[in-house]
Amino acid sequence: MTTIRISVKNKRDANLLYRMLMKLSIVDKVEKIEPEEILYSKKQYSKLTTILSTQANPSLFMNISDPVHWQKELRNEWE
Repeated sequence: MTTIRISVKNKRDANLLYRMLMKLSIVDKVEKIEPEEILYSKKQYSKLTTILSTQANPSLFMNISDPVHWQKELRNEWE
């Protein structure tokens, strides 16, 4: 399967394109994403990167010599 992302300038054209694509037998699925959803996700991403960059501590995992072994030990604690 191949995914194509298309941006359309106005809602009327977007609705027309949506209806046209839905009629094609080669199209499996068409998802409409409203501009508000895109802005919201971009804002969330921006907030997350800001939080992570301000809270990041480069020496946080420096004392872990073998990360694979460390993760296995953590998983074993849950059992």
